[in-house]
Amino acid sequence: MSLILKKQITPTVYFPIELKTEKYIGNLYGMYIENTCSFNITATEKACNIGKIGEIFAEKPVSFTDTETAQVAGYWENGDLHFMHIPMNKICKKEPYALKMDVFSRNTGILESDVMLGKGAVLVGCGSVGSLVALELARAGVGRFMLIDNDVLGYHNICRHQCGILDVGKYKVDAVKERILQINPTAKIITQNRIIQEVSLDVLKDFCDENVIVIGGADNREGDLYANKIAKEAGMPLMSIGCWERAFAGEIFYCLPQGMPDYSDFMVAIGDTSGRVNQNRKFYTNEEDLAKAAFEPGISADINFVTIIAVKMAIDILNISNPHYTTRVIDGLSQYTLICNTNKTAVGGEGAELFSYPLQVTTSIEVPYADE
Repeated sequence: MSLILKKQITPTVYFPIELKTEKYIGNLYGMYIENTCSFNITATEKACNIGKIGEIFAEKPVSFTDTETAQVAGYWENGDLHFMHIPMNKICKKEPYALKMDVFSRNTGILESDVMLGKGAVLVGCGSVGSLVALELARAGVGRFMLIDNDVLGYHNICRHQCGILDVGKYKVDAVKERILQINPTAKIITQNRIIQEVSLDVLKDFCDENVIVIGGADNREGDLYANKIAKEAGMPLMSIGCWERAFAGEIFYCLPQGMPDYSDFMVAIGDTSGRVNQNRKFYTNEEDLAKAAFEPGISADINFVTIIAVKMAIDILNISNPHYTTRVIDGLSQYTLICNTNKTAVGGEGAELFSYPLQVTTSIEVPYADE
């Protein structure tokens, strides 16, 4: 940006309103957008690889010298908070934001922010399914997450994952955590870069309660079965999401803590006849094995269509005891729901003939209890 144009722009600081209400003094972390001369302050502690951009002082400094790490300075004067763009030596326009009022303002009347910020989700698997579930629940206002996955994001994941090239080489749980915090910087997130069977039971029990849903979106049923056991012990609802070959179709199973067959019942009664792919994890972490594998996970648009219906159901489940919430989809769907992306046999093989038309969502499949 030219010097002349910079002089014409009033620098702007977007900052959490809590900085004013708590009379904050200390470091500021966030981003500087040069072409708009805007500072986006997102945190007061270093997180998500976001660097320090400034500091708030108890009073206006005589001079500013740390221009390399501090581009903006805040200071208190006559009880009010002011900001200075250090390189431009100009007072900044202030744009305070409040999490509930601004970040989640478009949810007003549909989802209650106070309620949703207290809700939580355990994501078993943070791949193409789990990453989308996590970010959509964050956008809905869910404030607590436990992310479980032992895989590293690779280039072959990008075409289906919610994270991108700059995240390659990171554990998926860390990459997804960073994306959640870009939506809600106050979210409480625990990451476990291991399979769920290796997560400490004490860690799970400390996080889990009746306000948490466990969502299995991994590439094998064993993880979902173990998650089902944890959910039953903690009295939490469970959801399992899986795609069939090439994601020509997918399935969603859920159960509430009481009064419904659980995932182990489902596996006995229906699981073996399901078309869900039970994939070996190595095909996601080794390019050579991936090239040899017959399994084709499908395109993002197909995976996302299945997953977004599951997200709608998860939001309904998290609010099922809220008298002020109106359920959106769960009353019209069944405990086990199949979603068809295409009924073309060229894509899904003979199994595609199960569906009468593309984009079909079943509403009548019942899951019985298993015979003891």
